[in-house]
Amino acid sequence: MNRNRIKLLATIVLLFSLFACKKELANENRFIENLSNDENFDLPLYNESLMIFINKNDTVYITSLRQLYSIKEKYYKDYKDFDSFLIKVLNGNLLSKSDLIKNSIFTFELDKNVLNEYNNKGLDYFKKTYCENSKIKDKFYITNNLSLDVKQSVMYFFFKNNYYIMQNDHSGKYVLIDKNLQK
Repeated sequence: MNRNRIKLLATIVLLFSLFACKKELANENRFIENLSNDENFDLPLYNESLMIFINKNDTVYITSLRQLYSIKEKYYKDYKDFDSFLIKVLNGNLLSKSDLIKNSIFTFELDKNVLNEYNNKGLDYFKKTYCENSKIKDKFYITNNLSLDVKQSVMYFFFKNNYYIMQNDHSGKYVLIDKNLQK
């Protein structure tokens, strides 16, 4: 074989390897630990409106910290603390499908077009395409002109990139708060 063909073949193999080893989305442990700072579940939580997104077998479940705490206390008491439980739930596929179905507010499948956009264009593209800026630097709103499937899929990718997701009761908009910039 001539050298140009060998170089081309090596480049193709390298590119194929890079795409085949696609990184699984996972939340940072620090982000998850901050989610659970308010653990007095007998009182109203300051973070009660946070939406927690869990992907299991291509179905995404939206639940709350209170629901997850209830599952931990009922079925997973062997976890030493809520943080370690949350880390395993969000990044380790701990919960069963039946646990998630019984304790979820919504379920949906990721929109394939949104998934492709995320894989090809990334989160910065999502900010420009699907978000409105707010007066606060780390806060964004999902635009209202999207279908529910697209909104939920977009919110999932922001959540997996360490954004708090919640619905603003006053405006009805979904709020995204970037927790990556806050140290």
